[in-house]
Amino acid sequence: MVGVSCGLLWLFMGLLDVTIVVVALPSIQSELHTSIASLEWVTSSYILIFAVALVTSSRLGDIFGRKTIFIIGLFVFTIGSLLCALSSEWTIGSLSPILVLNISRGIQGLGASAMMPLSLAIISAAFTGKQRGMAIGIWGSVSGLGSAIGPLVGGILVDKINWQSIFYINIPIGIAGIVLSLWAIKQSRDETAEKKVDVFGLVTLTVFMFCLIFGLIRVNDANLGWSSPEILGLWGIAALAIITFIIGELRIKHPMIDPRLFKVHSFTGAAVSGFCLYAGMYALFFYLSIYFQNFLGFSPLETGMRFLTFTVFAFFLGPVVGILMGKFGVKWLIVVPLGLLAIGVGLMAEISPQDKAADWLVLLPGFIIAGVGNGLIFPPISNLAIGMVERHRAGMASGVNNVAKQMGTGFGTALFGAILASHYTTAITDKIHALNATGLTSDVKEKVIKGLSEAGPIAGSTGLSGMDSADAFQGNSLFPTIREIARSSFVMGTRDVIIVAATILAIGTVACVFLIRKNDMKH
Repeated sequence: MVGVSCGLLWLFMGLLDVTIVVVALPSIQSELHTSIASLEWVTSSYILIFAVALVTSSRLGDIFGRKTIFIIGLFVFTIGSLLCALSSEWTIGSLSPILVLNISRGIQGLGASAMMPLSLAIISAAFTGKQRGMAIGIWGSVSGLGSAIGPLVGGILVDKINWQSIFYINIPIGIAGIVLSLWAIKQSRDETAEKKVDVFGLVTLTVFMFCLIFGLIRVNDANLGWSSPEILGLWGIAALAIITFIIGELRIKHPMIDPRLFKVHSFTGAAVSGFCLYAGMYALFFYLSIYFQNFLGFSPLETGMRFLTFTVFAFFLGPVVGILMGKFGVKWLIVVPLGLLAIGVGLMAEISPQDKAADWLVLLPGFIIAGVGNGLIFPPISNLAIGMVERHRAGMASGVNNVAKQMGTGFGTALFGAILASHYTTAITDKIHALNATGLTSDVKEKVIKGLSEAGPIAGSTGLSGMDSADAFQGNSLFPTIREIARSSFVMGTRDVIIVAATILAIGTVACVFLIRKNDMKH
């Protein structure tokens, strides 16, 4: 049981670090003076490496021993955490602090990619029968709790210490975890596993994800657009990479991900639900945090406390879900929660440019409804993914489902950033062109629009406060008006992002109604 507890704890830590940085992002941006595109990579670099290495780490555990690879992953995660914490104090060659941080986050993600799937394998090996199902349900609840509680933990650390503390805290825990795991976790491996790693699949999947996400992030550049040659080129490479990946994996004897799994409709439903959950909800936290701190003026801790109205339901509903699955089956415990999440997120679109700090309450109904959905959905998704395939393919199935979730976060974060930047620029362009004042010629308007666009939506969220890009406007009598235009344009762009997030969750809900079938269950 001690070994199982270790696995759950490090699963919790790995997923916590996906969302713990959310409330720290405005502080990181302020200290490191970075753009929204670079800020997105603080999340995306972790997720990208995490996602593409998940299945390979699981395969290495089958070959060399799950305990061995799990501990190596924990060690790499701890080293990555140390590098993240030190990134603002030292540089490597000509690399900027934000670039060092993003590289270090990738190292963290590499370590976490071993911690997450192997924790499930360790738990699965420790139990059989009904106890195994209950243990997997607890694993799913811990997954949801780790992702959900991150903003609160991050808020406390950033507010009371500094943003570096969200990484420093992992170091003593990681060292203790390595020692405890050496003693408590029993070694296990799959003696029948093929002693090869699918390098082809790893490379092509990495190219696909990187080019897709990088293309979406590059759209944030004011000098580029959705149809620019650079963006279309990146997406063309991504399309070629995923087609090559699918064709190659179908021909490889022991693929990293077998595309034939998706012939099972319910398995596809599990992947779709995980992707839409993370793309529509967890990626949204990035932008809600900026809205709460930069626009409404809340501290990191105050922001985390308000996010608690969403996350708290994971504490209470997670343990109940196992009982509900026995009565209602997994289909409706995925469809209904996804529907609640879509409704809850949709209600969050009531934010407006006139909002003050007290007006955060307009988000409360959406937080509560979405929180109930979030509290119910994690164990059913985990059980559905591995219940659709033969037992000897459960590891791959779990890995695919986790890859889908992390791809959802990366895709959602990048997509929402592109939408926010695009809609922010459109809004300020329309508002500046509509201004009429003495001396405000067309040339002056274009300069103002160019300056605000290059400053970006984060500058807009603060009303250009503390931004070097605002210096050109400071002496202008219209500066207060320009500030309000920037702030209101940020909120309008954020509202559009929320609407898109709700749409993603709604699409996932409808898709799961048709994809998930009781007859597909293998065990």
